[in-house]
Amino acid sequence: MKELGRTTHLSLIGLIALALLNGKALAQPEPQTQVHRASPHHAQWHTFEGRSGCHLVHEIASVGTALISYRHTDGRQFLSFFARTPPRSQHEGDLYISEPSWGSDRRSHIERLMVHPHQRTLRFSNRTTNRLLDALRQGLEPQFNYPSAHSDQEVKVALTPAAFQNAHRHYIECIDRHERVDAGTASRGAVIPGRTGEAMADSGGGVWEGSLPRLPRGPRADIYFATASDDLTRDAINEIRDFVRDLEDNPHWGVVLSIGYADTRGSPQANEQLARERAQRVRDELVRLGIPERRINIEARLLESDELEEDTYELAKNRRVELRTAL
Repeated sequence: MKELGRTTHLSLIGLIALALLNGKALAQPEPQTQVHRASPHHAQWHTFEGRSGCHLVHEIASVGTALISYRHTDGRQFLSFFARTPPRSQHEGDLYISEPSWGSDRRSHIERLMVHPHQRTLRFSNRTTNRLLDALRQGLEPQFNYPSAHSDQEVKVALTPAAFQNAHRHYIECIDRHERVDAGTASRGAVIPGRTGEAMADSGGGVWEGSLPRLPRGPRADIYFATASDDLTRDAINEIRDFVRDLEDNPHWGVVLSIGYADTRGSPQANEQLARERAQRVRDELVRLGIPERRINIEARLLESDELEEDTYELAKNRRVELRTAL
């Protein structure tokens, strides 16, 4: 009987010890979520000038790219964050302004965010963009948190003020140059080539600080025509409408290039005219849907024999219009 009581007593002690250990385990703080930011020694901000405005870009390796654009037509500024891996569905997140990584851990909550399951994951208004630019100028650090696409943890991203001041100075100079265009005392910059997969004819003269990181790709579409025709089909009109919705949802891209194609069979003059008429027909539909004509450039191209597409779809590649965008 004594032995039984002793065994029971030891069992109780063991259970109590196990409970205490479990309690300690439960009391352990969760590991802090990593804040993704460029280190002060490797941070880069770049300024470049496009035909429709001025741009600041900051890349955070493996996470995404922040793009700030000044739009010449209305003087508005927009900041967007293009995540490498957007969330799978729409969520809410939070925007903070904090001390930089080498300062204290104080931060202020600015606003709730809508987080989109698209390449352009975070979108800031003109008012908020100006506030964040002010913070960066003061050496502070905008931070935004949003749900991860792969786990229950949050993604935390910070825009470091390191290396910002010099790039921002060039950005302000670019804005000043654009504002002086209307007075006839300066010429507007050219579109930066290769940013959306399509180099443009007047691509010289862009000004930027350092070598540009790879920028997000802008809206694009391919519009197909019937053989020897420049009439828009119902499918073509729907494709153009989708492109316009995408363009309106991406205010950074101010230039639209409508490139008409035809092959070299038959008269080159007739083919070039057909390619141009197709591009013009697409431009007219874009204007009808609300895109200002001044934003649209027209090109006509003839495909050489080594580029001709021989397939059962009546050489569709040779009777299309490419819609491409540039900053």
